[in-house]
Amino acid sequence: MTEFNGSDAGPLGVGDGCVQPRDGKQTELTVTFLSEAVRVLTSGCRERSQALQGSANGASSGGGGGDVTGVEGVLRELQFALAEEMALSVAVLRQEEEKAAAAAGSASKPATGGGIQPPQSGAPGGGVDTAGMSAAQIDKIEAKRAAKAAKEAAKRAAKKEKKKAAGLGVGCAELKQRVAPAGAAAAVGADEIAAKIDPFRTGEQAMGPFLCAMAERLSNGGAQRKPKIAKGARDFLPEQMRVREQAFTAIRNVFKRHGAVEIDTPVFELKETLTGKYGEDSKLIYDLADQGGELLALRYDLTVPFARYLALHGVGNIKRFHIAKVYRRDQPNVQLGRFREFYQCDFDIAGNYGLMVPDAEVLSVACEILSALPIGNFQIKLNHRRLLDAILDICGCPPEKFRSICSAIDKLDKMDWAEVRQEMVEEKGLAPDSADKIGGFVNGNAGGAKELWAKLTEEKKFGDHPDAVAAMSELELLFKYLDAMGTLQYVSFDLSLARGLTYYTGLIYECVVVDGGIRVGSIAAGGRYDNLVGMFSASGQTPCVGVSIGIERVLTIMEKRLQEERGDKGAPSNVQVYVASVGPGLLEERMRVGRLLWSNDISAEYSTLDNPKFSKQMNEVLQRGIPFMVILGEKEVQQGVVQLKDMTKHTQEDMRREDVPQALLAAGCTLVTQQAGLS
Repeated sequence: MTEFNGSDAGPLGVGDGCVQPRDGKQTELTVTFLSEAVRVLTSGCRERSQALQGSANGASSGGGGGDVTGVEGVLRELQFALAEEMALSVAVLRQEEEKAAAAAGSASKPATGGGIQPPQSGAPGGGVDTAGMSAAQIDKIEAKRAAKAAKEAAKRAAKKEKKKAAGLGVGCAELKQRVAPAGAAAAVGADEIAAKIDPFRTGEQAMGPFLCAMAERLSNGGAQRKPKIAKGARDFLPEQMRVREQAFTAIRNVFKRHGAVEIDTPVFELKETLTGKYGEDSKLIYDLADQGGELLALRYDLTVPFARYLALHGVGNIKRFHIAKVYRRDQPNVQLGRFREFYQCDFDIAGNYGLMVPDAEVLSVACEILSALPIGNFQIKLNHRRLLDAILDICGCPPEKFRSICSAIDKLDKMDWAEVRQEMVEEKGLAPDSADKIGGFVNGNAGGAKELWAKLTEEKKFGDHPDAVAAMSELELLFKYLDAMGTLQYVSFDLSLARGLTYYTGLIYECVVVDGGIRVGSIAAGGRYDNLVGMFSASGQTPCVGVSIGIERVLTIMEKRLQEERGDKGAPSNVQVYVASVGPGLLEERMRVGRLLWSNDISAEYSTLDNPKFSKQMNEVLQRGIPFMVILGEKEVQQGVVQLKDMTKHTQEDMRREDVPQALLAAGCTLVTQQAGLS
């Protein structure tokens, strides 16, 4: 018997011939390998999962297992356990192949019967009236129906068979081909297979190298498949990152113009920090696995962490902005720009200021940002939480149901009133007459800010309810400030706007795109949340108001518009200059010119080959749409000059090397710091 050679060991310590180990550690590894072969074979098998443990433990079959005496006995026992499992797999695989062949055959057969019958006079239904048709026309219609019925029947049968079929392990097909290749006998017994996988067999027929190679591949994920990304997440391509950089730069500029400072908070918070702040949306919070300490969760938004930040650090008056990722276990919808991981851009004013002054500035910031981004026409819908509470009180809604009813009203942009009313009555337990009264307020009461305010005031829609009187007074003042800031034209007053989050206490608003053909839902939202900081601090409340820009939805709109504008042209190159050379040995000179351009904030590239062909360099410039070329040769290097070529104007000029940066700027070359802004 051949002695085991550790240098020949494959995965799990098995040699090319799977020969007998010479010490205890190698024995353990070899036994582990054969056990792993059984596991690999059955991996994923729903029908035989219960038998896995027995096979892996080396349950002997009737094919020669015998008493276990020493290392060879253990290996023989595993050999026959593996052979028995493989024999079963071969049989199951053949059954599946036969079923698939039968299903394919039946699908190709035309359906019989069910001919077209002329409809009975006066009979209801969608029968085909064959009156006046020729026999050929009737046969043609009948053939189409038969083919359609056969196709649907085949689909149903395949779906049914798929549910009933055994789930085969990822290694079954390869092992079947090894031990029972195509054209072999229909039945392959365990004894026959055991002979083929003899662990002590050497030479060309040795099973060890094959099993080693397969086990190594399966341990790395099996068959090579295209990798997947987590549901609700996405990668960003260079062109998408270019659009994002432009948008973030424009947003930051608006924030900074209003004197805001930037902060950052952890991506995860204590679970208790987030609990109870989001109403029915709390179920969308991502909990993190308990690591034996604090219970944590990924942040749902940037507002609650900001309130915790204020309470922890004792911050007084502050204008802050925060651009970061948040996480929600929502149902993703790529077309609507809805993901589980996405950025938010928040602007908030915290502290004691004049009544409605911060609210007006926050709304103006939102208008400035959305006007600066190429998204088309937009509108800001606003309401007041105290006004909404007054409506619910007037309509007879119990105070303990205010928040849950607000969550239902908040769905009016996605559902019609009948569905919302049904949810209020059947799920929230609201009295039907109260729901009908609420419908009288929230349906049809939307329009221009000043116009609707005047209409509601004239009709005395809310009577003398104190919360309604206070809210209407604040709105009147807000509309005056917005008019002075030049942003009232973007604002509409809408009594159906509710905002489902529980922490809002005053003004609430959301922004939507009103251009036809673009439906991405709300692109920005916010409001006043005076009580949120007090939930984390016993020192008292800190008045706060803010807005959050749903940048992912904004970017979805921007990308669609850019695609429409560019058509098949593609994105412009972010590289402004390509440094090319004619002749060999000029790589270092190209590097020197590249360094000169980089030091002047000009994006440039060159070929990294020692002797690139000029035609290939030119083709790269044309394919990528690079607007300028700097060309040099041996003669130009000796004279200290280069040739500057404008690819757009089709002009070229010789000049000193040190004059190139200034000449590029004069010709319209864009600096890297300028590329970050919106063009």
